Amino acid sequence: MEQVLKEVRAGDIEQFGLIIDAMQKQLFVYCYHMLGHRQEAEDAVQEVFLKAFEQLDSYRHNVSFSAWMYKIAYHHCLNLLNRAKLNRVVTFLRAGIQTVSRHEGEKKIEDTEYLNNPLHVAISKLSVKERNLLILRVVEERSYDELALLFDIKPATLRKQYERALKKCKSYMLVSEGGDRHDSISATR
Repeated sequence: MEQVLKEVRAGDIEQFGLIIDAMQKQLFVYCYHMLGHRQEAEDAVQEVFLKAFEQLDSYRHNVSFSAWMYKIAYHHCLNLLNRAKLNRVVTFLRAGIQTVSRHEGEKKIEDTEYLNNPLHVAISKLSVKERNLLILRVVEERSYDELALLFDIKPATLRKQYERALKKCKSYMLVSEGGDRHDSISATR
């Protein structure tokens, strides 16, 4: 990957296609889990690659290139989620009535065929930060050391945050499957 980056920086723009080919599927899965909608994820991935290309000179070798790409993807998805939340509030205020559900984003996720199961519904209820950590740790199989570089947090702190997020997710799953709150807490210990 480092050689490809050198060639792109030297002006061989077509080599950036190799980076896209190598990372497109991973970034799509990540964005899909973060955003909960296929079309939004596809658009986000394109925008992430564009941002990465534009900011390529700012990439430093103290973190892996893939970690740098995930950081761009995280911030982009976070911006999209914040913008969607703001749009719902503005729509609500303009309408002057309570017809806009504050859980509209969750409904969209639940309506998606792929995400219509207790695990994905539970993940959608986590904060963006918790969701990000779970996706990178479980789906993308990133080590705590790599995540520590990415988030500028100690690996032990990340491990604790991960354990809390996982416990919370399990609790949400058990509640959505019909268990009560007491059962879900004792089952995650």
